[in-house]
Amino acid sequence: MVFVSSTYMRLKSPLYIPLLVFYGLRTILQVECASGKLNTRYRWVDGEFWTLSLWEDEASMKTYRNQGVHRQVMPKLVKWGSEAGFVNWHQENTKLPDWQSVEQRMQEKGRRQKFGHFVR
Repeated sequence: MVFVSSTYMRLKSPLYIPLLVFYGLRTILQVECASGKLNTRYRWVDGEFWTLSLWEDEASMKTYRNQGVHRQVMPKLVKWGSEAGFVNWHQENTKLPDWQSVEQRMQEKGRRQKFGHFVR
């Protein structure tokens, strides 16, 4: 079984795109070197930045998430974003799911937050 994690963030303003790109590229470099990372995919659609990653296990993902550039940028997202969310699950194979499946999981089981209050 592999651990799958997907996140998205909607920016408050296009003015934050340069900051998102700057930190985004640095976190991509960090994840590419992370122990336990199997595969990643990213996309920008309708003002939202999405990530999708496969990991050997949940502990590997949490180790990546809780250190380095990723940890430094997380508090900034509340200022830059109007909404964010994540969803995690386990699957048998190491194939990245398609975006339609990821969006469906986010709708059904994801934890989303509009900055200022929590949404389900």
